[in-house]
Amino acid sequence: MTMRSKNHRRWTSLLAAGALTISIAACGSDDETTEATEAPAATEAPAATEAPAATEAPAATEAPAATEAPSGDAPKLAVVYSAEWQDGSWGEFAYDGANQLLADGAISAVELQENVQPGADAQNAMRALAEDGFNPIIAHSFNYGDDVKLVASEFPDTIFVYAGGFGDVAANVGDYSQPFFEAAYLEGILAAGAVDGDVAGAGGFDIPVCRAMKNAFLAGAQELDPDTTGSFVAVGDWYDVQLAKEAALGQADQGATRFIGCGQGPTFGQIEAANEISGVSMGYVGDMSELGESVLASFTWNLGAVFQLMVDDVVAGKTEAQYYEVLLKDGGMDIVISPAWESKISPEAMALFDEKLAAIQDGTFEVPFDAES
Repeated sequence: MTMRSKNHRRWTSLLAAGALTISIAACGSDDETTEATEAPAATEAPAATEAPAATEAPAATEAPAATEAPSGDAPKLAVVYSAEWQDGSWGEFAYDGANQLLADGAISAVELQENVQPGADAQNAMRALAEDGFNPIIAHSFNYGDDVKLVASEFPDTIFVYAGGFGDVAANVGDYSQPFFEAAYLEGILAAGAVDGDVAGAGGFDIPVCRAMKNAFLAGAQELDPDTTGSFVAVGDWYDVQLAKEAALGQADQGATRFIGCGQGPTFGQIEAANEISGVSMGYVGDMSELGESVLASFTWNLGAVFQLMVDDVVAGKTEAQYYEVLLKDGGMDIVISPAWESKISPEAMALFDEKLAAIQDGTFEVPFDAES
């Protein structure tokens, strides 16, 4: 019983002649602020071979006009992001989730600003949005934490939330869970049924979310292959694909063949490395099966459901934020097995995958959260 994503996204030309030639951010910052003035239907995506064109944008201090929905009674939602929305992963699923709420009438307007650098640019952007009545305001990056806390103190009646992923909540500052470790555990089972060898994990930084992904991936692999060992490398950058690839190849020299990344750059680097050594890799916040023959499985993230919880608090008149979480059993994620691998995974692994997936979904099994180094 494999789970199929309803949001199979297009991919920018991330792999060309076997190598990535661009850097892509998971939770970092970039140089421009781009305005999304139109909200296309969440099910639409550009062609797989086309890379989205960068558009000119006003400075981050400006709050451009939002896309309006028919009802003016619902809250106005804003999301700022440090890279480009159409990245096929972290940014794109937030973009689609916010626009889905607009299409459903859960919000009356949506403002989506991309390429907003953490620091003064992010602070000015969020201030302008708060002054314009947006609530909640979501900063879709781990790196925005300090900025959110500063601006939130100036607007105590507005809910601000950022992607810390570790329960960083106080007053009107919220955080939202990234329970990717649940998917990683299931992917580890699949990896153990596909190739022999050890586990390698990589993340942009050494943070709980990334450590938990690697540890769950290792635990899943050990269900079938108890002798599996694993390593984790924090490459220190959400962008640098080549650095992540080099780290993964170093892990391969130590016996790693099963790779999982935390963040786009680390994930793309590991996919490249796994393609070269005939290992297996995992997609991150998006179906990455088109990026190479090594991609065994991916998980997709239902950010619309996460954002809906924040909107619900605003509708209820709350000014205190929460740790917003939608787990796999509640529809927070899907697991997507790449078509090329469906017949190559061992029957034993597929049976265990189906068993554990069903147990997670019915609440009889919880994947342990282990964020230890």
